[in-house]
Amino acid sequence: MFKKSTPPPPEMSGQKTPTADTTSPTSSTAGSRSSTPNPGGNTKDAEKLPDGRTPDDSSKLRTFLSILKRFIGVTDIAAVRFSLPAQLLEPIPNLEYWHYLDRPETFVAIGDSEDALGRMLGCLRFWFTKDLKYVHGKPCKPYNSTLGEFFRCQWQVEDSAGSLRGEETKPNLQQTVAAPEGGTTKNKPVKVSYLTEQTSHHPPVSAFYVDCPDKGISACGYDQLSAKFTGTSVKVTPGQYNQGIFVTLHRRDNEEYQLTHPAAFLGGFLRGNLYVSVADTCFITCAKNGIKVILHYLEEGYFGKTQNKVEGVVYKCDVEKDKTTKIKDVPDKDVLGRVDGCWIDKVWFSYGPTEFKKV
Repeated sequence: MFKKSTPPPPEMSGQKTPTADTTSPTSSTAGSRSSTPNPGGNTKDAEKLPDGRTPDDSSKLRTFLSILKRFIGVTDIAAVRFSLPAQLLEPIPNLEYWHYLDRPETFVAIGDSEDALGRMLGCLRFWFTKDLKYVHGKPCKPYNSTLGEFFRCQWQVEDSAGSLRGEETKPNLQQTVAAPEGGTTKNKPVKVSYLTEQTSHHPPVSAFYVDCPDKGISACGYDQLSAKFTGTSVKVTPGQYNQGIFVTLHRRDNEEYQLTHPAAFLGGFLRGNLYVSVADTCFITCAKNGIKVILHYLEEGYFGKTQNKVEGVVYKCDVEKDKTTKIKDVPDKDVLGRVDGCWIDKVWFSYGPTEFKKV
């Protein structure tokens, strides 16, 4: 069989292909169509929905609202299985993400002061640096860890954080750093070891232990979160097994400091721009020294810029018997100093019972 041959294309057969007539009314001109929107340009030029939101904002809003509808009436979101948007997931295990050593050098320096108040101030410094991930990073959800999964790591940090009050001593207890026996660790590297394991899957609970033999300091505790949808935000509180962080200074006759966690809020769902805020009261106590700290994270207003303010009081008391939970209820005669500032920026301490004033 033979196929009927087809003539070659015009350009191949030597025929001249007519070009478009730029003078024709049907040709494209500079003003005949709207320009293509610039993805990185002003949102005013972008296509908008009837309610004024951009398509991206609308998509985020629908996604968040569909998730939040499932939380209505739920006492603990941690017990509910649901899918989160990809932009909220962080490809890191839960155990690796939830640690308190964003600044390990502040942890190892807690017990350096010979003064009891100085050691409490060192504990406060560690407290305000343990959550820097929320200051410099975005809110996210790490991957869930399985039962029996563990994570361990080690930091080698320079012992450079000085004492905030009183004489400073940094003895080399283990001789594991480049210092002679009986020497000092000041401005020398020390090792901090961290170990955590998932001890329960439902409810999710993990145990952690931090140790620095060079400085004779350790910390331990259980991590468990409970979350509840409040209508405009998600309130995250410590679970029943989470009693805080327990820091022990072994070279100070085993002084133990208990640091309890405040409630945090995850907001910004309606705008699709999530942020973390804290509005609660927490405590730092040392029964051996008889010193207690009350920290009050102020609630944010509905209007205006976020302040992230914190205020507190440090005072002497019988920690085992003291039931004070409000700053205003602390007698002036027992006050050692006051705390004030912004917990994501700068925090100040002033001695004595006088109300804090910045000049």
